[in-house]
Amino acid sequence: MIEEPEKIISHMEHATYLAKKAWGQTHTNPMVGAVIVEGGKVVSEGYHQRSGGKHAEIIALESYKGTPKADTTLFITLEPCSTAGRTGACTNAIITSGIKHVVIGTLDPNPNHSGSGVTLLKSAGISVKVGVLEEVCREMNVIFNHWIVHQKPLCALKIAMTLDGCMAASTGHSKWITGELARNDVMNWRKLFPAIAVSQNTVSADNPQLTSRLNDEVFCSRRFVFNRALRDLENYKNYHLFTDDFKLETIVVHGTEASREKVEALEAMGIQAWEISESEGKLDISEFLKLCAKKEIPGVFIEPGAKLATYMISNGLVDYMYIYQSPKFLMDQKGHSLGVERFSELMDESVRLINLKRIHFEEDTLITGNLQNF
Repeated sequence: MIEEPEKIISHMEHATYLAKKAWGQTHTNPMVGAVIVEGGKVVSEGYHQRSGGKHAEIIALESYKGTPKADTTLFITLEPCSTAGRTGACTNAIITSGIKHVVIGTLDPNPNHSGSGVTLLKSAGISVKVGVLEEVCREMNVIFNHWIVHQKPLCALKIAMTLDGCMAASTGHSKWITGELARNDVMNWRKLFPAIAVSQNTVSADNPQLTSRLNDEVFCSRRFVFNRALRDLENYKNYHLFTDDFKLETIVVHGTEASREKVEALEAMGIQAWEISESEGKLDISEFLKLCAKKEIPGVFIEPGAKLATYMISNGLVDYMYIYQSPKFLMDQKGHSLGVERFSELMDESVRLINLKRIHFEEDTLITGNLQNF
């Protein structure tokens, strides 16, 4: 068994690097990396590449050509599965391999299975160490962790704002609140999430692509447009979401009160649509999220304007937030900001972010965290 803490961390860092090679590609499964270390060197490795595919530790074990020695150690970012699904139980494969030392990043988040893999390995005489780079291993699977525990999509909001809370000027102008480094970081999250959503207001104002553009690679998740009454259909021929190479990934979400004429016009354009109920002139986003769950979409990355963001936060629909803040004061009393449809009189009425993390991009700051609802 490797004893030096810095070497244990280094090997687990390599395992997380491998796991992230499948960034956003394994839904509804987690990203997992595994390495086999012998004589202080990595002799085999693997990572889970797609849902239904071989698990990371199986790939690493199949690539391992030697006979386990006294110090041979398997490093895995996530506790190995102890039950058979579309693939066999990884704990059985590890036990059969003869490897006697296993290091695990974090336990299985599934409350029905958490710790079971560790128990089986230990009962087979294998030494197990848990919790190496635990936070890193857990956070890279933020979508899977929420999905497997709650059986519903992780609903995440991304907003950019000035120090005085403005998401856009009173004119609607918002390019750009943050700098290039912060905007490029958004591309990582667009690739991570299996679905992205915006309002029709955003489409009409900004004509976004909602693709992830990293290292000359263009990746497109499923794209949703919230358009309750099917406004602005006459301009759809001018928008990227309905004309680019990924147009088949775009789905318009409209309300039950949308006119039959407009629904038929949308169908004539060959654009996919979801119909959901309305309440007080707004789409029922909770119904949208239930539809996502039914179609096994485990996470939705929403890039809202101020009104949609306020509505979703106020109604407890948001699980996680990505807030990009720039060191600017817009000083616009009529600027677009959170709270435009909510009136709070006491600080006790505030909504809090918990489990906060901060990352700096030159002068801009990304704040992430879970939303603690009312």
